[in-house]
Amino acid sequence: MMEQDKYLTVAAITKYIEKKFEVDPYMKQVFVRGEISNLKQPASGHLYFTVKDEFAMLRSVMFHKAVQKIGFVPEDGMNVLITGRIGVFNKAGRYQFYAEHMEPDGVGALYIQFEQLKAQLEKEGLFAETHKKVLPSFPSKVAVVTSKTGAAVRDILTTIHRRMPSVEVIVYPTIVQGEKAAQKIVENIGRINQRNDIDVMIIGRGGGSLEELWAFNEEPVVRAVYDSDVPVISAVGHETDFALSDFSADVRAATPTAAAELAVPDYRDLEERLAERKYRLRAVTRQLLERKERSLEQLKQHLMLNGPKHQLEQQMERTDYFAERLNNAFSKQIFVKQTAFQRLNDRLHYYHPKKEIELQKEQIALRQQTLDKAMKQLLKDKQQTFFRQVDALEHLSPLSLLKRGFGVTYKENTLVKSVKELEVGDNIQVKMQGGHIDALITAKEEDTSGN
Repeated sequence: MMEQDKYLTVAAITKYIEKKFEVDPYMKQVFVRGEISNLKQPASGHLYFTVKDEFAMLRSVMFHKAVQKIGFVPEDGMNVLITGRIGVFNKAGRYQFYAEHMEPDGVGALYIQFEQLKAQLEKEGLFAETHKKVLPSFPSKVAVVTSKTGAAVRDILTTIHRRMPSVEVIVYPTIVQGEKAAQKIVENIGRINQRNDIDVMIIGRGGGSLEELWAFNEEPVVRAVYDSDVPVISAVGHETDFALSDFSADVRAATPTAAAELAVPDYRDLEERLAERKYRLRAVTRQLLERKERSLEQLKQHLMLNGPKHQLEQQMERTDYFAERLNNAFSKQIFVKQTAFQRLNDRLHYYHPKKEIELQKEQIALRQQTLDKAMKQLLKDKQQTFFRQVDALEHLSPLSLLKRGFGVTYKENTLVKSVKELEVGDNIQVKMQGGHIDALITAKEEDTSGN
């Protein structure tokens, strides 16, 4: 029986070894450097992995509460510095390393966290150019989210006042580093968006280390900048510094001073541009007036050559021409009749018989009467034809049309004969009784009936 008492159970020997690790001061706080492999993270959030080097491996575990504090995502193949203790896992009967703190070996934890969060947010589209808003050209109110005591706010206020004194600057003081900095920055961005009179906002601070600038890398700040309805200029640190808020902002400025220069124009530049445009406007106006004067002179010449007055003069000349031809025709007819009469009279005197003479006289008188009647009727017909032609000319005269309320339409000095020659947006000139008007075609409807 005594021999059997020497034997220990597996649990007892494992417990004994565990106690040995617990009382050994060198096992209570161990600093380990190595490479992560076989990394696993179940639903519990704990990390199970092996730390190895070229000579050995150390099974390790990091519980969820410690995992939440490391600030980056461990990966297989990553070299790390780990602090923890050595203990025994009774169930498996092996010793293992219980990690309590971890940081990258050779690269800072914040830098790893920065790159990982940047990749995540970029994948979500928070840095997409299509989402970025255009800064207003002439803002009247600018909001500034920064420390009230730093050099950044002084640089921003001085630059804006120098460039555009009329712009109102509203400073929203906030802490820009520390645990509560991100929350305060997000709150101020929200306050600005609740207003409806802010044209653009500047967020940022002066230079510093990655740790000091970290508030502008916090995910809530980056998302608040992305979600802002007010255009955001991010100006964090110096020219070589980059924060994640720079990528989600609508515009990134190298420095706070540069942000102020982007936010407002320089009134001196505006005055110079205004003077230049004023000069150009005057030159363009002068050229336009000269072109209009030349066009007016051309229209006057065209009106003199082709206007109603000229056409009326042409019709009057034609009337005189036809009247002269008619008179000549009358005279010729009279001359022919008189000649024939003279021949007959000569024949009468030649044959002399009285009876024949009397008969001829009667015939002559009858013919004379017929001729006179015919001449009067012909003259009357010619006069009526003449008057009808005059009335027709008078009816067709453009001046007569104008007196009845009609107008003559021209497009680019060319007479418009059909609505098909016009398009919406054309400039036309309408001549009517007493002058002319210029008009713009705003609508067009063609007659589909064929009339």
